[in-house]
Amino acid sequence: MAKLKERILQALRNARQLEVTLDELFRSLENLLKNHSNPVFNNKDKNKILKKFTDLQNIAKSLHRYIKLSKNNYHTEAEKEKSDIENIMLKDGISYNKYVWRSENGEHTCDVCKALDCTIFDFYDEIPERPHPNCRCTVEIVEDSDIEVEGGENANKISPKSTNPQPAPKTPQPNPSAKTPEQQKWILPVSQGHKITSNYGWRTHPVYGTKKFHDGIDIDVPLYTPIQAPADGIVKVAKWYNGYGNYIEIDHGNGVHSFYGHLSSFNVKIGDKITQGQIIGKSGNTGIGTGAHLHLGVHKNGQRTNPSDFFTNF
Repeated sequence: MAKLKERILQALRNARQLEVTLDELFRSLENLLKNHSNPVFNNKDKNKILKKFTDLQNIAKSLHRYIKLSKNNYHTEAEKEKSDIENIMLKDGISYNKYVWRSENGEHTCDVCKALDCTIFDFYDEIPERPHPNCRCTVEIVEDSDIEVEGGENANKISPKSTNPQPAPKTPQPNPSAKTPEQQKWILPVSQGHKITSNYGWRTHPVYGTKKFHDGIDIDVPLYTPIQAPADGIVKVAKWYNGYGNYIEIDHGNGVHSFYGHLSSFNVKIGDKITQGQIIGKSGNTGIGTGAHLHLGVHKNGQRTNPSDFFTNF
């Protein structure tokens, strides 16, 4: 959710972006709530997260009121609401802090912990849970201005604390032969012949009947259809996730994540290294939906994007 402030201000200037931006705000609020309940944070930082949740919730309410007033031609009231939102923006109603993952560097430190050590996350993104039961890793909130980022292949890493008595673990180097998402041609998560029942973009929600942005594509597949990874990657999420039901998210590198919703079961867990074609789970009808199908989505640098751009077969 980088540059969230700029996107809100831009949306106020371009009415066509308002509802998309409001949807992003609600996703940010969901992420803050999840982070607040995540045990990787200490109580002091949880209080900071809760404070920012309240600030962002007020902004979302104001933006929602502005949209309704504008649609109903209450122009004077809408302009006042717009001015209030802009004033909140100027008073730092949105944080540019970051999260930094700190591995314990002890006897329980595994390869996943080492790989996460010093990783930087944006403030409005969901933070992963500890990768194993014995993990004692933590995540701390840091000021954006305090971050001294390493360059090159470690562009998303912060320099380890100099006060740490343990030697900082070496960041695992990528296999030179490993293919990036741009190099590796993606394959379909299901065999060809299955129909796309809902495309990426704005639609009338099949359950709620309201206009909502659909952040992926829905593929009509029977229950318990095997779902395969479209490219190599690492499992970042494998759990129940609100309306998506059973949900898997895979990091393919270079800022590209694919995700899969409404599954009946998992074949993988967080931290698993996945190879292209590996079965990650089976389709289902969990979460909010009207029947068995696969919800397939792709994020690029934290922003949702059309999954069809990554598959030549659709």
